[in-house]
Amino acid sequence: MFGKAITVKKGSPKAGDILFTLKKKDAELGKEGYRLNIGKHITVTAATTQGAYWATRTLLQLSEQNKSLPKGETVDVPVYELRGFMVDVARKFMPIDYLNDLVKVMAYYKMNALQVHLNDNGFKTYFNDDWNETYAGFRIQSELFPGLTSKDGFYTKDEFRRFIRDAAKEGVEIIPEIDAPAHALAFTHYRPSLSCEKYGADHLDLQNPAVVAFLDSLWSEYLAGPDPVFDCPKVHIGTDEYNNQDSTVVELFRKLTDHLLHTVEGYGKQAVLWGALTHAKGKTPVKSENVIMDMWYNGYADPKVMKEDGFKMVSVPDGYVYIVPEAGYYYNYLNDKMLYERWTPAQIGNQKFEERDPQIMGGMFALWNDVCGNGISIGDLHHRIFPAMQVISQKTWHAVNDTIGYANWDKQRRVLGEGPLSNELGNTEFSTANLLPGQSFAPASEMRQLGYDYQVD
Repeated sequence: MFGKAITVKKGSPKAGDILFTLKKKDAELGKEGYRLNIGKHITVTAATTQGAYWATRTLLQLSEQNKSLPKGETVDVPVYELRGFMVDVARKFMPIDYLNDLVKVMAYYKMNALQVHLNDNGFKTYFNDDWNETYAGFRIQSELFPGLTSKDGFYTKDEFRRFIRDAAKEGVEIIPEIDAPAHALAFTHYRPSLSCEKYGADHLDLQNPAVVAFLDSLWSEYLAGPDPVFDCPKVHIGTDEYNNQDSTVVELFRKLTDHLLHTVEGYGKQAVLWGALTHAKGKTPVKSENVIMDMWYNGYADPKVMKEDGFKMVSVPDGYVYIVPEAGYYYNYLNDKMLYERWTPAQIGNQKFEERDPQIMGGMFALWNDVCGNGISIGDLHHRIFPAMQVISQKTWHAVNDTIGYANWDKQRRVLGEGPLSNELGNTEFSTANLLPGQSFAPASEMRQLGYDYQVD
């Protein structure tokens, strides 16, 4: 980032050196915290290598903001253990190279969870009101169901497995999501016999026993064996927005939800699901112990009730943190000022919990590509993601507002870039140092940056 070579060595630090030390029994620091002391040399103390790594991100950010590092000492520990982002690649394919770069940006801002929404479909009303014409995507290679995988963009098993493992080295946990039994048009395009005639082809028919067998086989393809594709601690089973008109079908939905939770746990994974059990209120028990619920809309899952039921919760309230590009609803860009001043993960919709509530694991923001084929590029998406990343990282790490105020925070965060080896916004400053013989540019003082927020007419 700064054109300086760094040598790693053991021994006593000299002036200007950075000393890293692990103090494994330091309860104050926990898994991700660190102590930073800047004097003649810099001392980083952490209980884990993860904490030490987050300290390096802080040192780089300080270096972007200042020509020299300010002397002093701080103890920096996150308020929430899960600080994340959910990205919909089903309706807008994002190449694996972009996802790898996105992980680097997340790591620079100490965001530690990326939920990848792998299957979904567009709205029938935009496709001549015909399910057969409606766009649907399933973005990962399937050898068991080879016709299921999207032809206009997908991840091979090998590259997705590698993506998960490389992200873990950056401190970012990938949470793969396969959404069912709604949002399931990719499955019914592949196998029409699974579709529900009453509620629409984007719903699996829960009265058809073949549905459970199909989903079990699908999950086994990515979770079974000594070298699973989803080589990560958590997986997301979906369960978002299934129709609740028929009480009998509601009970079948709850039964399937419980079955899928036990299924993925049988492969050694912690299960995550979308909050839907108030919408699908019924008598059939659904496992809650050690289960994480994404809380997106209180009408679908009442946070107070879900807490009483024992679910761990992740705050993803749609009215605060949903980006849906150029859709005309939710946010095209998040309202950073409002989030900075008013939101923390303790605010789930219209319900406010105590900060550090032990059942609130943390918070995420989400990008949904509801409007299929709208011409939005990956760069356009990143232009929305990046400022959201900055404010959500602030509010999930520190939670409460600091004393500098939004205007000062906004000014300081605009100095920061996307982190090492990351430049998705294309902000490049031209320099005469890289000119070929015979080339000439205006003086460096007259050079402007290119990329976002610029446009070419």
